[in-house]
Amino acid sequence: MAARATAVGPAAVDPATGRSFARLLTTPAQAAALLGWGPPGARQAQLAVETAREVWGLTTARTAADKEIPA
Repeated sequence: MAARATAVGPAAVDPATGRSFARLLTTPAQAAALLGWGPPGARQAQLAVETAREVWGLTTARTAADKEIPA
């Protein structure tokens, strides 16, 4: 799945756990690695990148340090 994020709203508590989780701004490949998705997840991330490039003309993000999005 690919989506073009143009804004990020305020953080919310997860209704299932009652916890608030950190939100990271990261590349699709880094997200797949952080989530432990393995090779299938890495492939899904790559396909999302390719889709974003084809559909919206977006460039591929360079690997960088993850950045936490403030609440």
